[in-house]
Amino acid sequence: PWDAVYISHQRSEGPDPMWFWPSQDPPGPPTLMDAILETIEIGRRAGIKVVASHIKAKGAHFWGASAVAIQLIERARAEGVRVWADQYPYATSGSDGNTVLIPGWARSRDRGATPAEALRATLADPADAAAVRRDIAHEIRRRGGADRVLVMEYPNEAYVGRTLADVAADLGVDPVEAAIRLQLDGNPERPGGGRMRGFSMSEADVDAFARQPWVATITDGGIALPQDGPVHARFYGTFPRKIRHFALDRHVITLEHAIRSMTSLPAHLMGLTDRGRIDEGYVADIVVFDPETIRDKATFFEPHQHAEGIDLVLVGGEPVVDGGELTYALPGRVLTPARRPAAAPTGG
Repeated sequence: PWDAVYISHQRSEGPDPMWFWPSQDPPGPPTLMDAILETIEIGRRAGIKVVASHIKAKGAHFWGASAVAIQLIERARAEGVRVWADQYPYATSGSDGNTVLIPGWARSRDRGATPAEALRATLADPADAAAVRRDIAHEIRRRGGADRVLVMEYPNEAYVGRTLADVAADLGVDPVEAAIRLQLDGNPERPGGGRMRGFSMSEADVDAFARQPWVATITDGGIALPQDGPVHARFYGTFPRKIRHFALDRHVITLEHAIRSMTSLPAHLMGLTDRGRIDEGYVADIVVFDPETIRDKATFFEPHQHAEGIDLVLVGGEPVVDGGELTYALPGRVLTPARRPAAAPTGG
């Protein structure tokens, strides 16, 4: 009976279910398109706003699929379904960037064994060895390909900052064998042998979603502190990056589009009727930035860096950043949405 909002992680972000391993699971739904249709149907039947959260087309074999996903949502919106999406403006996912290419069944098969020991046992069986290689090849492709899987931490520091393709070339093996070697020769206690990050999305798909007026900007992250260790750069850089990289530098979207995607649009989705705009009667939650200097500084090797070019931040009219420096004022509070009767459902 209320004008609520349903925000859902999609059950698939590519051509396979998120839990899919080809040696273990039958192919089939849900794909990204199935997941989007599921979200749309919830909105259609319940008569509420629905959001496909951090929408993406994941996997080198799925790049370009943003066009179909956009068509599905546009068609539903034309039919009166109130469906939206949100995204973070990066081509890589995962809060901690811990891309593990070795499937779980192959590195945890023996109770008490380390991931490296379990993988050795898996490789000793010819059928299991073939299965694990098939699964690793699938995961490499799902993570963007060997040239887009980056080694972030590893006992052999010569590999850090290099791609899986680089490591494979150094070792004289293919990327699947390189992933196996990284596990066997790396930290035996750590899945994968070290920490890697896969850049599984294409910039073209990220741009395509960013252009849509129904896509809000989010971090998909929480509050990160330096002692939390390696995190996604989105924790610190999302909003300045959307402005700098997408609007001002590459002109994928206008500055107005970028700002709306992170202010009035999310306020509308969450039912916050007195925030998200600079207007009479609205709460003074305001960011003042310099378009000449605003930029994100967070990187994946050094993520705990605040953006530049943000001079003043007001929360409820009180400065929390002034002259680019924290004031340590804490005027924020928990917000609750305004509730109104829901729209009539548009289908059975």
